[in-house]
Amino acid sequence: MSRASVFITQILQFVSRVDNKYKRLNSSERVRIVSSGNPSLPRPGFETLRQEDCADPYSDVSRSVNLVPYSLVNPQRVQRRRPVLISPNSLARTIIQKILNMGGAMDFNICKPDVLTKEEFLMRQRIEPIISSREKNANTYEVVSPENIEAVAAKGKHCLMEADVSCVKDLLRREIYPIIIHIKICDKNIRKLRKLPLRVDSEEEFIRVCRSRERELESVPCLYACLEPEEWAGPDDLIRVVKDRIQEEQRKTVWVEQDLL
Repeated sequence: MSRASVFITQILQFVSRVDNKYKRLNSSERVRIVSSGNPSLPRPGFETLRQEDCADPYSDVSRSVNLVPYSLVNPQRVQRRRPVLISPNSLARTIIQKILNMGGAMDFNICKPDVLTKEEFLMRQRIEPIISSREKNANTYEVVSPENIEAVAAKGKHCLMEADVSCVKDLLRREIYPIIIHIKICDKNIRKLRKLPLRVDSEEEFIRVCRSRERELESVPCLYACLEPEEWAGPDDLIRVVKDRIQEEQRKTVWVEQDLL
């Protein structure tokens, strides 16, 4: 009954967000909310709240959501320092540069890509796994492979990656378990970023893009850390909080949903 009370309390905190039909766990949350309109759920462990389980004022709520206290996951305990992905990706390069330029950066290093010609890039695509790539110019590509990431980990450092979260599944398939730091951007804290050298058309567009990136995290088959707007007061404070959260996430067990790989 005590656990059920905690679950119900957390449900009521989330249902106020009408668009939250499915909420992926971040590393500090305990339950998931999914729409009960879906008649077939792909994994075991889903329990529908019954009307008698909730007080009358919330009976409508209890009928419209399902409580999902767990998913089928595999635990991984990682001893080596894990690579780091920053979400939204548009903040990654600036944050990485600031982390490396601040004191206490000995635990971090950038992921140096291989520079390939177009022909070399196409050949490597056919024979080797590529985690991320981008076209540098008309005939040159920057490519990050698992070996680039492992080279940084072998030195006892966190590999700071500029890649998008879309590469997470490829990393997990190769038993590389990234730390994902999502920085929540909204109207309340967008002004705090004005001192950063961000290339954006408008603040409204930047917020829209950040929200779309947040939705992409719903498909990631592992937990992520979310920095709420009230957790940092300015750019320097943000970098400090990011570094602290990386160290915190490193100590945690990694839970991977194999069904999503």
